[in-house]
Amino acid sequence: MFFLFGLRRQAKVIGQFERTCSKCGRQTVHSAIESQRWFTLFFIPVIPFGSSYSTRCNLCGLVLKASPELKAQVSGKALAARA
Repeated sequence: MFFLFGLRRQAKVIGQFERTCSKCGRQTVHSAIESQRWFTLFFIPVIPFGSSYSTRCNLCGLVLKASPELKAQVSGKALAARA
């Protein structure tokens, strides 16, 4: 009997915000992305290992690392926009 195991990274967009891009210099929309690393067994994600955060310019594609506070900031702005 053999086991198929490995690691997988899953990314999802947690929000969007507008700011000036440091690469293209334009005021554009950036996506806040949460990437989570998983241990997989038979290609099924089983155990999460941790997550990292980044921002991506939707115009030129520049990706920058971000702090974990990004998730709280983006969700706070989304709640304020709904009110």
